[in-house]
Amino acid sequence: MIDFKNYIIKHFARFKVVHTIPGRIRLKVSNASKIPKEAREYDRYVIQGIRILDGIEHVEFNYLTGSVLINYDTTKVYEDKVIKWINKVLEIVLQDIKLIQEYGETNASYVVGTLEQKLREIVNTI
Repeated sequence: MIDFKNYIIKHFARFKVVHTIPGRIRLKVSNASKIPKEAREYDRYVIQGIRILDGIEHVEFNYLTGSVLINYDTTKVYEDKVIKWINKVLEIVLQDIKLIQEYGETNASYVVGTLEQKLREIVNTI
């Protein structure tokens, strides 16, 4: 079983913006190349959470370069709001780490549904 809290803190919670242009942000994720292949299947859930913010068009992880590319619609959202949202997504995931550890492998749809509901409830407060 993956230690989700350690995994998230170690690999996702430490990121920095390395390049931006209007409509695109590239983040550097620490130790991305060390993320085990079996853990990479959970990327889609992180992407789903990030895409809840209206205006996020595309999120792509690249493990070789250790980066995340985020494309967004500048008429709907701006860079600072995207970064704040990513931090909020990570915060919610870490707050619910026990739920993820308990049900993540046996009932992923329940976990994802619960986290998505919480994110949808707070998305407009960012």
